[in-house]
Amino acid sequence: MQDRTTIQLSGELRKELRILAAKRDLSYQELLGHMISVFKELDKEKTIISIPALLAENVRNKIEKTDFVSVSDFTTYLLRQMLAETVKKEKITEKDEQKIKNRLKALGYFE
Repeated sequence: MQDRTTIQLSGELRKELRILAAKRDLSYQELLGHMISVFKELDKEKTIISIPALLAENVRNKIEKTDFVSVSDFTTYLLRQMLAETVKKEKITEKDEQKIKNRLKALGYFE
């Protein structure tokens, strides 16, 4: 016999979960299993982002033989790369550039 933990849900919440399970063509137990796996991955420093299921499956297949352990890890990597590129492309205004030069001059880097 399996070890079991009982969680009491209100009738209203149970009904909503059953509706969600039906919309995803899952059993109630499968839905709860998916929810538990999400919470296991989630910590206080993370948030949930929804992407289409087909895209997530394509990512899973793509990262199968890589060092990425999850779709979340891969997505985080891509977002960091994109943000870094965006920062590189942003232009500094002449006013900001002059402030930087003045500050560097005050620090002794320019004469």
